[in-house]
Amino acid sequence: MGGAFVIMTVSTAAASHLLYREAWCLDNKRWDEWLALYTDDAVYWAPAMDGDEGWTDDPDNDVSLMYMDKAGLEARIFRIEGHDSCATDPLPHTAHLVTNVLVHGEEDGLIRVSATWIVHSYARMRGGSVRGGLYEYGLRETSDGLRIAAKKVFIHDDRIVGPIDIYNV
Repeated sequence: MGGAFVIMTVSTAAASHLLYREAWCLDNKRWDEWLALYTDDAVYWAPAMDGDEGWTDDPDNDVSLMYMDKAGLEARIFRIEGHDSCATDPLPHTAHLVTNVLVHGEEDGLIRVSATWIVHSYARMRGGSVRGGLYEYGLRETSDGLRIAAKKVFIHDDRIVGPIDIYNV
């Protein structure tokens, strides 16, 4: 058998636990616990669809649905908690389903992980919606345990209906 041998530095179980914990924090509006899952230098990015099969690939020059660092995530939580956004008041109930978690190895000091997701979201005023897509993560071992250094959210909708925010993707 040819090919490179990849040493898995994190088990699929450990990666899955972190992703499930993140989903639980979002569904239960445990914002401080959710933020604590991210490294201080974390990047959160949801690229836009580009044609039928592609995605934008440069968040500095192309359209993105969301693109922020940890300070941006903290600011977003501040606005959510302060009821300073009509799109998030009242917050919907959400149920994140995360599955097909795969550890792909290590690259540039990050453990590369992918997963499939579906989120059911319900708000009395807007009704229910279901979105789905793929996640790509860059995880890092820290003194506080495994943390998210990068999250890329691919939303499989070419027509976005309703608000998109950190809690419903």
